[in-house]
Amino acid sequence: MIVDFHMHSQCSDGQLVPQELVDLAVTRGCAQIAITDHDTVAAYAELDLQSQPIRLVTGCEFSTQWQGREIHIVGLNLDLQAADLLDGLASQQQARSQRAERIAVQLARHGFVDAYAGALKFAQGTSVGRPHFARYLVELGAVANFQQAFKRYLAAGKPAYVRAEWATLEQVCSWIGAAGGVAVLAHPLKYKMTLTKLRALLTVFKAAGGSAIEVVSGAQQPEQTRRLAGLARQFGLQASIGSDFHQPGQPWAALGQVAPLPVDCDPVWSGW
Repeated sequence: MIVDFHMHSQCSDGQLVPQELVDLAVTRGCAQIAITDHDTVAAYAELDLQSQPIRLVTGCEFSTQWQGREIHIVGLNLDLQAADLLDGLASQQQARSQRAERIAVQLARHGFVDAYAGALKFAQGTSVGRPHFARYLVELGAVANFQQAFKRYLAAGKPAYVRAEWATLEQVCSWIGAAGGVAVLAHPLKYKMTLTKLRALLTVFKAAGGSAIEVVSGAQQPEQTRRLAGLARQFGLQASIGSDFHQPGQPWAALGQVAPLPVDCDPVWSGW
């Protein structure tokens, strides 16, 4: 069974509208998917959840922080009407807006005076994030491509980087739990931690109510999958799969085209 529980639509920083994501998932043979936009569940308001040809699992990717690092937690199988969840998402959106305004100020100091308005155009009514600023810089011709925008201006340590004040890991896990969902540590290898540091994060994550880890995240080496499967077993965590799809043409994050879980993993969807 092909599942993909990590992908993004135009409701955050993806390129496709929610229904296009569903349609692409169908063509890729997916049985279940979750749209996990950054700190928003707006995608689900745009879909007729009862008439889709595949199972849609409600989801969201939350930004949080731990020991000065930005960490992402995916919430799956959420009650989208849960009050604590809605309050938490509202606070996250406020943090995103404040960060975007500060990024625009930093870019203005480097000659890009209309950066916020330019990024807002690409956001298409959603909260403005760094990818939207990157697309604006590409449109201006200030950089050659998306990656260069981050390398020169938007990545950590660069002139327009602004650290966001996200909710704590414990707060995010509590919102997910209050919505009856499952908290999943997203793309664990992306944080470039030592194994000791990653184990420390997993210890805190599980104590906060986290119950799963992305054992497969996009295109990764078999050895990496085995390592993450071992951590899932060590910490008694279920295993999830996600491509982290944002747009077509990125083979490292292709929707539905991810390796299966190792057979000794406990799939996050097994109890649904």
